[in-house]
Parts: sequence; structure tokens; C-alpha cells
Amino acid sequence: MSTWFWTSKQMEKKILDDHLKHVEKVVETTRALEDSVSHVRNRDLNSFMKDYEKISSLEREADVFKRALMKEVSQVLIHPIDREYLINLTLNIDQIAGYCRAVGKRILILMEASEELDEHMMDYVSTVASKIRQIAELILSALQSLKRSAQETIEYTNEIEKIEEEVDDLKLEAYNVVLKKCNEKSIEWCILSKEIIDTLEEATDKGERVADIIRMLAVSLS
Repeated sequence: MSTWFWTSKQMEKKILDDHLKHVEKVVETTRALEDSVSHVRNRDLNSFMKDYEKISSLEREADVFKRALMKEVSQVLIHPIDREYLINLTLNIDQIAGYCRAVGKRILILMEASEELDEHMMDYVSTVASKIRQIAELILSALQSLKRSAQETIEYTNEIEKIEEEVDDLKLEAYNVVLKKCNEKSIEWCILSKEIIDTLEEATDKGERVADIIRMLAVSLS
């Protein structure tokens, strides 16, 4: 094994360790979104606003880790293909937190306008927010397992894929509900409800993309 190759792989492993701090912050963001749903059910605007502020703060903290990782990846001596994997890993992980904040903002706009998500939509938001949190936790577990076993890592990424497929099915059901309700609801409700569905689903799509990248890294580092 060449000295350059060995050094490159050691640097990749260090960067992956640094990714764990980023993912931990994203996990906190997903948990904050999941926790906020109870205040939506209770129509407690003040409590939800506090939750949204927490989600926004955590998302900004995750963004700080993202910028530090991007700088680190751009400066270290690693193979260009591995650099591309690591950059995409950072960006996609960070976007999960961004989508959590975007969902919170759309819900906040609805609540401030005295619009209410109906029970079916509340169930959808609650279920998918929980699944986004599960995906974030699985990403963390997958990265932690990279040092132990590529097979273990791949098993975690397979679980992420299964959850993403479940959300795809749930999205179609949620669309159906929104379309049926649009005749009796305001235009704002219809637009924002669809955007909430789409944004939640985009967060799970990013989780699946992260799983794909981690798989490639598992093969590269094994």
C-alpha cells in the first residue's frame, strides 16, 4: 500500500468522525420537529413558536458544522472521487435539517393564519416526522458502524430505504386527503398543506441519498 493511499484513507476516517457531530445536531433537529407536533394538535401557537425557534436554532448550528466540514474536505489530501462523496454526504445530511425547519415554518404560517391541519394531515405530519427522526438516527448508526463492519453499515442503509419507500406510499394517501378537502378549505390551506407533504417527503429523499453515499463509502473504506 502506498503512503499516499494510506494517508488519504486515514484522512477520510477522520473526516467521517467529524461528520458524527454534524449528524448528531441533525438528529436533534428532527427530534425537535417530532416533539413540536403535539402543540399543533393542541392548537397551542405560543408553544409551537418556541418549538420552531428551537428547530431553527438547531438547524443553524448544523449549518455551522456543515461549513466547517466543507472547508476541511476541500483542504485535505484525499482522492477526488472520495472528496466528492464526502461533500455530497455533508450537503445531503444538512438538507434534512433544512427541510425540518421548512416544515416548521409552513405549519407556523398556517397556525398564525388561524388555519388548521385536519386530523388526517396531523396524522401524516406526526407519522412522517417520526420517520425522519428514525432516518437521522439510522444515518448516525450507519456512520458509527463504518469502522466496525461494512455489512452492518449496509444493513442500516437498507432500513433507511425501507422507511423512504413507506413515506412515498403515505404521501400519495396524504395528497388524496388534501385534494378532497380543498373544496371546503382556503387556497392558503391547500397550497401550504401540499408544501408540507412535499417538504416532509423531500427530507426522507435526502435520507435515502445519504444512505446511498454511505454505502459507497463503506465499500471504499473496507
